[in-house]
Amino acid sequence: MSDPSPSIASPPDGQADLEPVRRWVREGVVDANDGIIATAGIVEGFVGAGATGTAVLIAAFSAMIAGGISVGGAKYSEAAAERDARMALIEAERRQLELSPAEEFAELVTLYEAKGLSASLAHEVAAELTERDALAAHVDAEYGLSMTDGRSPALLASVVAGFSFAAGAAIPLITVIVAPDAWRIPVTFIAIIVSLIITSLIVAVAGRLAVIRTILRTVAIGTSAMLLTLFVGSLFRP
Repeated sequence: MSDPSPSIASPPDGQADLEPVRRWVREGVVDANDGIIATAGIVEGFVGAGATGTAVLIAAFSAMIAGGISVGGAKYSEAAAERDARMALIEAERRQLELSPAEEFAELVTLYEAKGLSASLAHEVAAELTERDALAAHVDAEYGLSMTDGRSPALLASVVAGFSFAAGAAIPLITVIVAPDAWRIPVTFIAIIVSLIITSLIVAVAGRLAVIRTILRTVAIGTSAMLLTLFVGSLFRP
């Protein structure tokens, strides 16, 4: 960025360009993890209860479809609510600028002073940004919002989330199809743990997180879910 104002700490251009991709990958893989763990838990619960292969297959497929729709719907509601709240803040700021531009300019100067600029530099920066785009300057300084926010539309976010969940759920579903009944429990455990290790590694790299800690945490959650549902299912075994 060529803007001399220190109010916005921007990463290097290359990293800034990659950040939306990292966010998409991270969120998509997290949704896939949810699909893996939730569906694997259902599979283990049915197997623990002594369900037949067909029943387990139907349960896994149902979990994949229902879970994908549920996650997609939740993501749509979240993204739509975030978008509406953002637009409401921008509209409120627009009205304030129309009603009292002088007071809003003084507030902008004060905000930059609070960020550490001297009074003269804060006034200079506020004047330059106001001349360029007063509304953008205010929503950035007051709320940390950008007028060109790169977040995905609500519908697209929901579709990606739903498909990501379903893709994760497909792993235990495929395991149910290919594993013999006698080996279904250990094969499912192995397939899920390997899958969670891979997805956790992707999340850690995309989110710049501690790799070992992320893998251990995710695998522990998945293993606990499968063991618990297996135990609960066994309580209902005829």
